[in-house]
Amino acid sequence: MPEPTAPSGRTWRLWLALYVACSLVVGLVVSLLVLRSGADTTDAMLTGGGGFATSFGLCLALPAAVRELKRLD
Repeated sequence: MPEPTAPSGRTWRLWLALYVACSLVVGLVVSLLVLRSGADTTDAMLTGGGGFATSFGLCLALPAAVRELKRLD
């Protein structure tokens, strides 16, 4: 069975940039939705930051989950 290779540094940086971009979009959308609901600006910023952090964490966990599922197969 071939050993899985670690992604190169350049590929990892590209994926990381994609994760950040997607998380920024999620955080922005969450902030705008909270602002449209009539909440205070501070609440919108905190909620948007939480949305960013959550989606970024999920993006970082995704490759490990896929790698683990491939290992089980």
